[in-house]
Amino acid sequence: MSSFKSDNAVIKLLPSHLADQIAAGEVVERPASVVKELLENALDSGASQIDILIEEGGEKSIVVIDNGVGIAKKELMLAVSRHATSKIYSEEDLTSVDTLGFRGEALASISSISRFIMVSRVKGETTAWKLEGEGGGSWKEVEPIAHPQGTRVEVADLFFNTPARKKFLKTPRAEFSQIDLLVKRVMLSRPKVSIKLVHNQKITRQALKASNDKLLQKRMQTLMGSGFMEQSLVIDYQAQDIHLTGWAGLATFNRSQGDMQYLFVNGRIVRDKLLSFAVKQAYADVMYHGRHPAYCLFLNIPAALTDVNVHPAKYEVRFAKGRWVYDFLRRSIREAVTHPLTTIPVSSSSGLISGSNNSNFRGSIQRKTEISQALIDSSMAFQQPLISYNSDNTLKDGLTSRKVQESSSNYLLNSNFKENNSCVPLLGFAKAQIHGVFILAENEQGLILVDMHAAHERIVYERMKSQWKQDCLVLQPLLVPIVITLESSQVKVWENYQNLFKTLGFEIIAFGPEQIKLTAIPALLSNSDVIKLMNDMLADLSVAGQTQLVDEKMNQILSTMACHGSVRANRQLTVSEMNGLLRDMEVTESSNQCNHGRPTWVQLSMEELNSLFMRGQ
Repeated sequence: MSSFKSDNAVIKLLPSHLADQIAAGEVVERPASVVKELLENALDSGASQIDILIEEGGEKSIVVIDNGVGIAKKELMLAVSRHATSKIYSEEDLTSVDTLGFRGEALASISSISRFIMVSRVKGETTAWKLEGEGGGSWKEVEPIAHPQGTRVEVADLFFNTPARKKFLKTPRAEFSQIDLLVKRVMLSRPKVSIKLVHNQKITRQALKASNDKLLQKRMQTLMGSGFMEQSLVIDYQAQDIHLTGWAGLATFNRSQGDMQYLFVNGRIVRDKLLSFAVKQAYADVMYHGRHPAYCLFLNIPAALTDVNVHPAKYEVRFAKGRWVYDFLRRSIREAVTHPLTTIPVSSSSGLISGSNNSNFRGSIQRKTEISQALIDSSMAFQQPLISYNSDNTLKDGLTSRKVQESSSNYLLNSNFKENNSCVPLLGFAKAQIHGVFILAENEQGLILVDMHAAHERIVYERMKSQWKQDCLVLQPLLVPIVITLESSQVKVWENYQNLFKTLGFEIIAFGPEQIKLTAIPALLSNSDVIKLMNDMLADLSVAGQTQLVDEKMNQILSTMACHGSVRANRQLTVSEMNGLLRDMEVTESSNQCNHGRPTWVQLSMEELNSLFMRGQ
């Protein structure tokens, strides 16, 4: 092992090519890193067509060809120099970067660890120019060559002069899978750019320019799959200068892994814990336990409010108003996925139709607003309870039988509300009950099939949540206080958010330099692992500045209570009771799913029903 001897140390400037190789370690980790940097340059050049040609997973050869503005002859050598860029010129530019690249390191780093050739022709010129590296930081003379407008970059024998880096490369198949995933993300982020990916002379991906909604729909279906597109909502929310668009999968379309989660900020691929946490919280309480949502979202925000100069790979981003961005993203997605009854899913051929609240919903028909609360309010003339609790059914932790009975549903139906009413409700009119489990209803589109237990469970659950939030918290003093030892960083978080913990129902006092003592907790959490909960809450607060863990724990308890308190299978309902259930579903948040994430109802259109019997064929 070598040692550093301060008395013999001599400080020297590193040779430029060695400095470039060291810098390349931050920019170029693997072949996919090269593709990312070259793609970003191509997109920044205004290209509308990009071809990526890969050989042997990128280790042998990477070629990226674009039809962008090109690079002039006199700037070719400058382009491969460190810290040379056309993206920024001053400190002010750095605070509002609106391009993918800006650091001026990529080409210098890539060319220092590969056999590098760049050919480019600018608009209006009749000749293209070729720059070729000889290795070791030396370059051949720029020479003329035939080439259309745009730029072609060839990177061969990656890491040929840095064997220590080369030995860490995985198999060509594994390396290409990373390139393929990267190119897919770029295809998603830039729908107006035609992109083709070729591996070992075979086209593996191709996305044509999407100049209209129909072509965009086709492109997204190719990239995300028909299942996602048929079970997703088109998102379009705006607040002040921040704009969110894209697709959010329904809670019933979930994954075992987070492998279908794509989030872009100003067209840039990002990996941001704050944003990911916001989307996760948006799906809380409607997503099946242990499952992951699918989405492809585009967040556009003024460049001056972002900082992308965090890491050379440019995957990270910081926000000047992080809490504001977090709240906007969480609220927008949550409104879409928890209010799906503002729309009614139909076949994928329905196209893009506008929904409510400045949000577009794919494969949906806008709910008729004239049937909303007015029809529900008019039902006060006739009441018929669907289910009630025993008078001695008392729950612990401060929820009495009165509270439980209030949370169970007394469904209402207006005796004057006839089926021939011109305003047909979203979920239609009940026709029959099947085996005491399902309700059949008829609406304008066809047939509605409802799982009555799952639907009633969600309704009871939402009402119990509402009551819990409106009532004062019931605190339970601890006979034996709980002492928790924290790290110094956790103590600082607790000190910053003491008022929040008090609001959530925790009485906490300092008990030492790195200890806190809990003297009271919310009554409903009396059987929870409070120490683990506190540590998780502090972790959330350190990342996002807020936590929903207390709500989540409370919701788990209320969900269990609602499950036991909802209408059971084989319970025979009258037509009035069934219609009352449908009306309550229409005004209940998240009523598309039960508390466990299962669907509560499905729509079968007349076209689908006809096809079952081959009618019209």
